[in-house]
Formats: sequence, structure tokens, C-alpha cells
Amino acid sequence: MLTMMQSFQDNPALKCSMLQKAQAFQASGDWNSRPVYWDGKGGSLVGGLLGSDDLDQWVEESGLPKWMALLLDMVAVILPSAEDAKAAQISLLEALPVGADLNACGNVVLVHFLKETETDIASLSENHPLRAALTDVMALHDAELAGKSPQPAEWRKARSEAIAATDQAVPDSPEAKFGAVIEAAAWNPRTSRSVVADTFRSWINARRDAAVQQKVGEQGLISFEETKKLLDRIHTEERKTRKDPKEFIHVFGILEERYPKEHKDMMDFHRIQHEEAIRQRQAAFQIIISTLQNSQDQVRCTC
Repeated sequence: MLTMMQSFQDNPALKCSMLQKAQAFQASGDWNSRPVYWDGKGGSLVGGLLGSDDLDQWVEESGLPKWMALLLDMVAVILPSAEDAKAAQISLLEALPVGADLNACGNVVLVHFLKETETDIASLSENHPLRAALTDVMALHDAELAGKSPQPAEWRKARSEAIAATDQAVPDSPEAKFGAVIEAAAWNPRTSRSVVADTFRSWINARRDAAVQQKVGEQGLISFEETKKLLDRIHTEERKTRKDPKEFIHVFGILEERYPKEHKDMMDFHRIQHEEAIRQRQAAFQIIISTLQNSQDQVRCTC
């Protein structure tokens, strides 16, 4: 049984100190977005706060669970700019309550992601394997929150069923992507340091891709796969006409000149993909922040 931990050792001054150290490290030039990394001089935010990559040290010094360390560094990986990544990490640190046992918070976060996924796959038949797998995984998290502590064998069984259900889906389809979310969440955050970060990332990707596919269909755009095939064909045809085999072929320029409709579709596709990536990252981050802010015994830091 895991012992109860108190975030920031129930010490608001420790939280303030970690926030100040985090901001100073980010500004030092030694920060990077590689998760839980430290090479002796520089590394990820967690590595910089610890001066190592030892997550047992993280738990001992901060009173925060290992999954939070992975999540803190993961938010930097998924953001497009260093400044956005640094700001998101500080926002996450600021949202952490002081003096709370955040062991169970990981299960709560995962239940939120799974409930959203349940809505996303609601159009599947009631007896679809993915829906059954999701129900089983959510039940394990609910049991953990109720203090029943499911056995490792129960988690392995749920995980195997989620993998089998995902494998039945068409590769790269929305069903397969949401299946990956269920698979990612089929671990106990009390023993798995990466489950929350992996589910966070998988959920963003699944929601983004499903939304993009829907909008591409609604707007009648050429698909990414069709555009890639066209670009490959342009490259092959142009290569045959060039005397110099090393000559650069500007396939995007040729696409724009000869296939204006397809070029416009490609640009619209990338715009939609970019917009959805932003929207789903914001939605996922809000789930995390709101869950933390609703944690028991929250104490606001007055840094």
C-alpha cells in the first residue's frame, strides 16, 4: 500500500521556492523539452529542479507523485514553441495544491479523459469492443478511487482487452486513435509514472485527428493521403524528365501551379490541423488544471 504524501511537503514556501527555481532554470538557457532528462548541466524542467533524473528523489523532495513529473515535462513536448512550453509548465506548477495527497488525482484525471472519450465513441454500437474496453478501464479507476485497489492482474486483463479491441479497428481511423487512448489509460497511476502523460498526449492526438477528418469530409477537401500520393506522383514524373538526378524538385511549387484546387485543399488541411491541435491541447490542459484546482485541501500559494 502506498503511503499518503503531502504535496510540497505541506509547505507553501516549498512551492514558492520550486516555482522560482523553475522560472530561473527556464531562463538560464539550460532548459530543454526532453522528458525527465538531466546530463549534469542541463535538461528538462524536472531534471533542472532535481539536478538529476531520479524520480524517487522527486517524490521525496516535493511530495508530488511520479506521474506529475512526467506530465510536467510532457506539456513541453507537445507545444510548438519553447515560450508556450515554459508558460504551460509554470501554469501547471501554479495549479498544484499545497498539502494534498495527489495519489488519487491521477485516477481522477484519467476518468475525465475516458468520459470525454466515451462521448467521442458514442456512435459505435453498444456491444462494440472499444466501448466494453473503455467501461472496464474506467471501472478500475473508479474502484481505485473507492479504495478497493484492483490487483495488477485486473489491470493487465483490461489492457489486453483494450489492445485487442484497438487492433480490430482500421489503422489510423478515429476508432483506432480512441482505442489508443483507452490503452494508454489502462494503467494505475499509483504505480505507473507515465500513464497520465501518455493518455494526455494520446487524447489530444485522437481528438485532433477525428475533428480534422470530420471537417475535411464536410468541406470536401482532398485527404492528406491523396495529397501525398499526388506529390509522390509529381516527384516521380518530374524525375523522369530531369537530366540531373540530383536536381532539386520543388513539388509544392508544381502542385500550386498545376493543381491549384489540390494545393488549396492541402493548405486548408494544414490550417485545420493546426487549429484543432491548439483547441485540443487547450481542452486537455483545462481538464488537468481544473482537476488539480478541485483537489482536496487546496492551499493557494501567495508567491
